[in-house]
Amino acid sequence: MIMEKEAGLGEVFLREVTSIRNLALIVTFTGLVFLSTSIFFIAIPTSSGFFNIGEVFIYLAALIGGPITGAIAGGVGASMADLALGYGFFAPGTAVIKLVEGFLVGLIFHYGRKLPSQMKNFFMGVSSGVLVSISAFYVKEDFVFGFSFYTTKTFEITVPGYVFLIISLFLSILVLIVITFLKEKGEMALACIVGGAFMVIGYFIYERYILGYPIGAAASEIPFNIAQVVLSASLVIPIVSYLSDLGILRRSLKVDIEEEIVSLDEEED
Repeated sequence: MIMEKEAGLGEVFLREVTSIRNLALIVTFTGLVFLSTSIFFIAIPTSSGFFNIGEVFIYLAALIGGPITGAIAGGVGASMADLALGYGFFAPGTAVIKLVEGFLVGLIFHYGRKLPSQMKNFFMGVSSGVLVSISAFYVKEDFVFGFSFYTTKTFEITVPGYVFLIISLFLSILVLIVITFLKEKGEMALACIVGGAFMVIGYFIYERYILGYPIGAAASEIPFNIAQVVLSASLVIPIVSYLSDLGILRRSLKVDIEEEIVSLDEEED
């Protein structure tokens, strides 16, 4: 029976890629990820990386279209933006990291009901703990934000490290409340947190061990990536919920997937 379930899931993933609706979503969100990443970004001088809002559309693609849609939109759209902006040395890492991030967000949301509550609490605890710990480590540091439009820098602003710690504590409490008391919104929050955590850790590993950055330079991007995840999730969750309430989005893909798996199992029987 386990092998039948695995085959069923593979068939569902294939249908996600081959359906006209999802093909249109993949193309649309890939373009939106590219545009949102390449047009607006905040340079991070210490690591040669940049803060951007591309995560917004990666999460939208994953939550609306599914794991494959989120993976393709994230991996292709974001890596294309790196190449267009002259960050080609980041493009290979971005392609893999954003692909997995989009896939995880879509997978956890659309299959979240199959996860035991203990595992959800574990993911939430680990993610919040990492967020607060990293922010506390940099509490005495000052971070310089520089806003750039493509390659032209317009201004810089310095933010004390303790601001990130205060925000991290507040967000950890907020995430706990959302995941505990809000059903579908909690599942979306959990999916974005897990996918975002992979992105944060993935870029640190890529910069430290592939690009050979000093550990301080690689770690300096972590607060910015965390902020990128939090900002994107806080925008995406209300948008998806509102569209669902209006009936603009079709019924939850979780229901469709479960029905397709059952029908596939019945066909095999």
